[in-house]
Amino acid sequence: MQGCLRNRVVGWMVLWVVVAGLSWTGQAHAQKRLKVAVVDLQAVLDSSNKGKAAKQRLRELGRKLQEEIKSKRQFKEEREKELQKLRENIASTSGVLNSKAREERQEAFRKKVRELKRFIDDTNNFIEDATAEFREKEVRETRRLLREIRDVVQVMGKEGKYHLVLEGNESAAVVLYFDGTVDLTQKVVARYNKTK
Repeated sequence: MQGCLRNRVVGWMVLWVVVAGLSWTGQAHAQKRLKVAVVDLQAVLDSSNKGKAAKQRLRELGRKLQEEIKSKRQFKEEREKELQKLRENIASTSGVLNSKAREERQEAFRKKVRELKRFIDDTNNFIEDATAEFREKEVRETRRLLREIRDVVQVMGKEGKYHLVLEGNESAAVVLYFDGTVDLTQKVVARYNKTK
């Protein structure tokens, strides 16, 4: 939600900068055509060889993580079944056992319950840590790819003599590159300094 609002604000700001730049730089410069391009970074990530390879690596890492989690869940379920059988055995034989034997079985049962609880706690911690690590890897990989793509856009923007290269699609756009001719920062500072 905030990203959409931010994109709209940035889009309006870009439009304002372009319009203001054309009006402040005079008619001769305004007649010069502004060269603008748009790049959909998500499409580049999804379609590029490096983006596909990164997705495949992350998919494989996620698959291994899911297999390990599944294995731990199966182990837990097996132990729970064993405990249930042990509980039933204790209940069915409690009348025929002496108090010492009954207490030993109950203590063995409690020990197994504690072990299972520790295993469950360890498994939950593992899942939480592994999920956080996976997300961090995903973010790092995406940031690395986006930096590389932006570097390519910068080069292409200069080579193609674009004034602006926007990131986006039909719904929103953000500036990825601009040449110095459309930068109004100093003029805005000067005018803003004159306001009361």
